[in-house]
Amino acid sequence: MPSSPTKSLCALALIVLTNPAAAWEFVTEDFPPFTYPAAPVGQLAASADTGGVAAAGPFVDIVQAVCARLHRDCPISVYPWRRALALAEEGKVDGIFTVIHSPRREHAFHITRMLTTSRYSVYAPRSSTFVYHQPQDMAGKTIGVYGPSGTSFALRERLQQVPGVSIRLVADNRRLLRMLEAGRFGSQGLAVLNQDVAWHLIETERLDQLREVGELQPVSYGIGLSRQRVSTAQFEAFEAQLEALIADGTVPAILRRYQLEAAF
Repeated sequence: MPSSPTKSLCALALIVLTNPAAAWEFVTEDFPPFTYPAAPVGQLAASADTGGVAAAGPFVDIVQAVCARLHRDCPISVYPWRRALALAEEGKVDGIFTVIHSPRREHAFHITRMLTTSRYSVYAPRSSTFVYHQPQDMAGKTIGVYGPSGTSFALRERLQQVPGVSIRLVADNRRLLRMLEAGRFGSQGLAVLNQDVAWHLIETERLDQLREVGELQPVSYGIGLSRQRVSTAQFEAFEAQLEALIADGTVPAILRRYQLEAAF
């Protein structure tokens, strides 16, 4: 005797409840105010070859909200960026943020719509008279930048035709700003980093001998899901729930709470 529609629906519900979606593991970086460790920052140095530390911040809140709608557990860990990116590009985790649109990122990841907009800005010691207007202003300068990262990619693209520029990659933004303040890039040295990150760190780290001297270009950030581990259909389901959370005001409210500018 064929089962009734009601019995079929009950059976399907039982299957869903007893077979929850497999967990997706995400990694991120120490990139305040977008993402940062829930534990002390000092623990990050030891996490490069071991487990990362728990993550916090607006992108964490957004990912967890999407995963809740998908009935999927999504642990999120903070690693030094090079380690996080390697884990994601090698398909050892399911997702990563924050990411920009670039050929390398799009090759490795399905990327959501951009969620928040900021700017790459130029910073100098307060004693410097330098003001940035155009890329040629940086001719002959030593410039520190966090990388390899979206910021260093954008900086190299912008300065391709500028002579005599020396770009020095630094492992994290906190160290980058401390090096700039200490004169490690020379008396006319500069640093390029995300404006929201710089403002946050200058305030919290009390780096009052630094100042912003110009804006390089706008930048927006989204969430990447591994093409090796997440199918197109799974990504589309993730993105559909993200869109629903934007439409119902959840994502805008999260961004407002952290005083970030929405990209939509």
